[in-house]
Amino acid sequence: MNVHLIIQLARFGDIIQTKRLIRGLLADPGNQVHLAVDAGLVELAEMIYPDVMVHGLPVHDPHSEPATLIRSCADIFSAWKAADVVRVYNLNHSGFNHVLAGLFAPEQVVGYRWHQGQALRGAWPETVFRLSAHRTANPLNLMDYWGFFLDPSQSPALVNPPATPKGGGLGVVLAGRHARRTLPVPILARVIQAAAARIDGWIHLLGTTAEREPARALRPLLPATIQARLNDLTGRTGWTGLRDVVQGLDLLLTPDTGTMHLAAHLGTPVTAFFLSSAWAFETGPYGEGHQVWQSVEPCAPCLEAAPCPRSAACAQAFADKAVLARLARSAPSAGPERTNHPAPPESLCLLRTGLDDFGLEFHPLAGELPDQEARTARRELLRSHRLRIVPRRVLLEQTAAEALYHEPDWMIDTP
Repeated sequence: MNVHLIIQLARFGDIIQTKRLIRGLLADPGNQVHLAVDAGLVELAEMIYPDVMVHGLPVHDPHSEPATLIRSCADIFSAWKAADVVRVYNLNHSGFNHVLAGLFAPEQVVGYRWHQGQALRGAWPETVFRLSAHRTANPLNLMDYWGFFLDPSQSPALVNPPATPKGGGLGVVLAGRHARRTLPVPILARVIQAAAARIDGWIHLLGTTAEREPARALRPLLPATIQARLNDLTGRTGWTGLRDVVQGLDLLLTPDTGTMHLAAHLGTPVTAFFLSSAWAFETGPYGEGHQVWQSVEPCAPCLEAAPCPRSAACAQAFADKAVLARLARSAPSAGPERTNHPAPPESLCLLRTGLDDFGLEFHPLAGELPDQEARTARRELLRSHRLRIVPRRVLLEQTAAEALYHEPDWMIDTP
């Protein structure tokens, strides 16, 4: 039995976006997979990956430090040593990740390594890190990024099921972890009213206890007929309860959230609203048949940590009549765009998800995407590199190659 350890110490959505890597490892019956996560996400990880041995570590405890982590988790580390781990996949560039990866020999570690007191990136993370210099030209989804830590990687078609309505009504995620990525309550009310015109049944309001007040503020902004359909579940579902609701929905309306990734994992259709720092090509819902309304303001995607000089003006476009009209109609097909749809604002683009042999791709249905040519060229260059195939485009932009690869990459063989 070959034991593989994945160190994934990020949040809810990141646990699910590790799925392509985990599925790829489990495809070999000779592999056993261990997954290190934050202690608060153990139940979620065990629910998503019943065939994986999950280890909970107190990494998001505000009082926890790397030295404390080592002392408090001695039993877990001893178990890893006894398991004779053959490969470690270190997925995040953080202090805790480096501490854990440092327990193993550098040659065992894929991704972010710690060697002789220095944090190092492998060749693949280093290449992808360069994409962050120009995010609107970044074509790579996080699920595919981590999936390619394994070579060969799992087929994208085997990760998530296609989006299919389940008959259980409409789900609404009231807020994301970042406030600026969340639609204001008055705009969200209009979005819900539009989508509810074509979806029967309950309207389930989803979120933590922090969203109970937005849920109360939302109710009086809706017509009485829609108020009667509301099922306020904010702060009332654990991980299994959330899964049970989401897996039965016809549609989930959501910002960029972990619940969005849970829906994609379950094959529940998603209509997502990406604004502020959220960029669909990086963290959009994975699989066939989801939709994303992407803000393409000149300042998007922004830096979440920096103050917004425009008071999050990007949110206002989601209340446009053209957006609401489309939400009130049946979901768009993957075919050519219908000409009788009203045009959305210039600051928005409607995308539909699809898959090819490389991973997640987006098909624009309305609006204009920035840097389309550069993004396409970079994706094709990454695709030809990772799959070791001849590019579909004979000529690739020189700027794409220069952005992703530097001269030392061709001269020094780094793991």
